[in-house]
Amino acid sequence: MDKTVDRRVSFRIPFASSAVCHVVGADQEYGGTLRDISITSLFLETDDCREVGNICDLDIVLEGKHSRLVIENVNGRIIRRDDTGVAISFDEHLEWFNLMPLYFHKMRDQSQK
Repeated sequence: MDKTVDRRVSFRIPFASSAVCHVVGADQEYGGTLRDISITSLFLETDDCREVGNICDLDIVLEGKHSRLVIENVNGRIIRRDDTGVAISFDEHLEWFNLMPLYFHKMRDQSQK
């Protein structure tokens, strides 16, 4: 039985928000939906997958009911890709990660109303 070993060390939060990835040096950008996020990385669901190893700057968009928050210029590198999207590892810990659980619970509570 073939089993993939999960080597993640960071807590991941399932997510449904958007992000835009700007590929450094290629004048390209593509968007998608965040599947999950941690303090060290995220997975971006996108049909427009890029090459592993590409350096990128990310803009993470947290949509609210009446406003939105954009976390800009998160630097990282594409470390994995599959048919559904790309995994991007951040160069530094995501300093705004403490907002993610609050946003996750807010959106979950709004969807249950």
